[in-house]
Amino acid sequence: MLKNSNPIFFMLLFTLLFFSSGTYAYVNVISDDNMDKKNESIVGLIMSEKFSLYQPNYFIIGLNDLKMQFSFKYRFARAIPLYLGFSQLMFWSIYDKSKPFKEINYLPEAFYRFLDKKNNTFKTLDMGYLHLSNGKKGIESKSVDRVYLRANYISKLNRHNLDFNLMTYYSYNIEETNKDIVEHIGYWDLKISVSNLIVYENQNLDLELRLFAGSKLIDLNNGAYQIGLIYNFASSNMNPAIYLQIFQGYAENLLDYNQRHKEYRLGLVLSY
Repeated sequence: MLKNSNPIFFMLLFTLLFFSSGTYAYVNVISDDNMDKKNESIVGLIMSEKFSLYQPNYFIIGLNDLKMQFSFKYRFARAIPLYLGFSQLMFWSIYDKSKPFKEINYLPEAFYRFLDKKNNTFKTLDMGYLHLSNGKKGIESKSVDRVYLRANYISKLNRHNLDFNLMTYYSYNIEETNKDIVEHIGYWDLKISVSNLIVYENQNLDLELRLFAGSKLIDLNNGAYQIGLIYNFASSNMNPAIYLQIFQGYAENLLDYNQRHKEYRLGLVLSY
């Protein structure tokens, strides 16, 4: 039954159910002292911030390459939560003699954010546009455009910050060189993170999980999963955190989106 269902219907249904209890506005919200600065910045509560955190920024190395990501968002106007975002994902062949960049993906986007805040819980709903491209032209060009709805739920539970993020999207303007990419990126992308999963003295371990399925709505065999463990140092002199990332599946990048692979990488994530 699920395989023949319209994914757009499920996107809209989820959004209505998830957010039916909230009232959304674009008014200024005073930050809660119980919510850490990282989540405040990601959600957009710090109104004085023009540039702020977006996707994770990291450098991680594996057996085949070094993977890097830089990401930020920019608030277009102080009173209106319209954002311009940019992420750049790079795969650097550091083991080759000339050390070329095997693949670079560019992700410019724009989105409008609705926010609902109650006590230690935040709900946001983003409506946006995303372009994914390898920045090349001609027969080497690979790209796809997406319009999306993204639901984000952040809550404080005892010592944990829980972050649930579900983006549902429709892909269009798909380049002929990657015309079957929807078979692997599907219609949704789910991210879950739990901070302070393990705490020992001043050290703590955070957990991240990402899932996206193929074109049959629930089809993880043609999609991918990504697991991340973040170890935060006890010393205040060390700003980055240790980051272990495990990726298995398709569409980690545009170059080999239709090839299944598994990668273990270890490095640093630039924490808040």
